[in-house]
Amino acid sequence: MKILIVDDSLLDRKLLSKTLVNARVKHEILLAENGEAALGVIAENIDQIALMFLDYQMPNMSGVELMEGLVKVPSTAKVPMVMVTASSSEESKQAAYRVNPNLAGYIAKPYKPDEVISTIRPYVEFNAQ
Repeated sequence: MKILIVDDSLLDRKLLSKTLVNARVKHEILLAENGEAALGVIAENIDQIALMFLDYQMPNMSGVELMEGLVKVPSTAKVPMVMVTASSSEESKQAAYRVNPNLAGYIAKPYKPDEVISTIRPYVEFNAQ
């Protein structure tokens, strides 16, 4: 199984990826630098994606816009999605949950690694310590 991280910031993609590796997730980590690239990665790996991290604010296609399209397709709607954002406003959070009431989590940057792991624990497997 695989985890997809979609974020326009290379640093943020690396930080989140490192957090997952350090937590010993069993899944392969896929990276996409924007919504358009994510659609290609998803198309190639849809049967293997266990979880998606979506950056809220990206140019051209925001994480919310990407999620809006994904929840309309049965094969992607069932994949747990976690919104990662620099905006911790209640308004932004509500907007994300309106688009996807089944949102697996909403994490504000900067986040603590423990917050990420506790959010995804129900959806992914970890290697024994």
